[in-house]
Amino acid sequence: MAEFAVAALLLNWRRADLTLRCLADLLAPTNPAMVVFVLDNGSGADTVAALQRGIAALPCGPHRVELVVLEHNLGFTGGMNEGFRRAGAAGVNYALVLNNDLRLPAGFLSPLVEVLDHDPQVAAVGPTVLHPDGTVWAEGGRRAFVPNGLQLLGHGRAPQPRERGPEATDFLPCACVLFRLAPVLAEGGFDDRYFMYWEDVDLCVRLRARGGKIVWLPWVRVEHAAGQSSGGGRSPLRKFLMACNAVRHLKARGSVGAWCAWLCWDVLGWPLVLASGPRAAWAKWCGTWAGLRGHRAGAADVQRWLSR
Repeated sequence: MAEFAVAALLLNWRRADLTLRCLADLLAPTNPAMVVFVLDNGSGADTVAALQRGIAALPCGPHRVELVVLEHNLGFTGGMNEGFRRAGAAGVNYALVLNNDLRLPAGFLSPLVEVLDHDPQVAAVGPTVLHPDGTVWAEGGRRAFVPNGLQLLGHGRAPQPRERGPEATDFLPCACVLFRLAPVLAEGGFDDRYFMYWEDVDLCVRLRARGGKIVWLPWVRVEHAAGQSSGGGRSPLRKFLMACNAVRHLKARGSVGAWCAWLCWDVLGWPLVLASGPRAAWAKWCGTWAGLRGHRAGAADVQRWLSR
């Protein structure tokens, strides 16, 4: 029998301060015992040393923390896939995927575990994710006739009542998601060709195709300061990667309606992006063209666009 039921996967890239803060929340004794893999994505020796010092100073209680140092930046997909492999080797049932810019309230994990324990058809469950100001960042998501082809449900509004739900949703943005590990491993984890952005949509689509349910749980709420790794929602890096990977997803799984939405919003509506500034508009255009050419996003794109 496995020592733990849950493995938490916490990815770090050059932000040891955020990662250690999130880790401290995660290690609260109110959470069920878990193994935590802190995955450093090629940040360098100084960041690794800071993580080592910080982890050593934290009281672990019933939990076990392992620092995994990756030589290169493998992106969100590659880093988390390494975490999935280690979770599988640890024999756990569930894998908790986390962004390091989260604040996690005491006891947030147990209700998510209970959903997977009680319904074997649920492949993934996630909470309401809030902005620091208390408005909603996401209550699940869906593909829709909107810019970027994706809609984060409830975005910018007051959160739904805790008594509502749980509800099925198209996908869960992977800021905070508890996955049933077996179907994730059977699907090969995240598609590494996405590197960062759209990989959560793609994985949820594949899990649903296997008969799994993707569920949003309104009575659990976490806080997310989105965009800390990419420079913010309107940064050139995010614009490039979102545009590039939107085309990748359309080529793989796009319907006629989805292609029409992309043509309307992302091509014909491109001049509207200029309102975000010329750098963001140029990055989106370059990302769209890169996606059409079949470009595979990677660490070189991060270095190129994050510095702009």
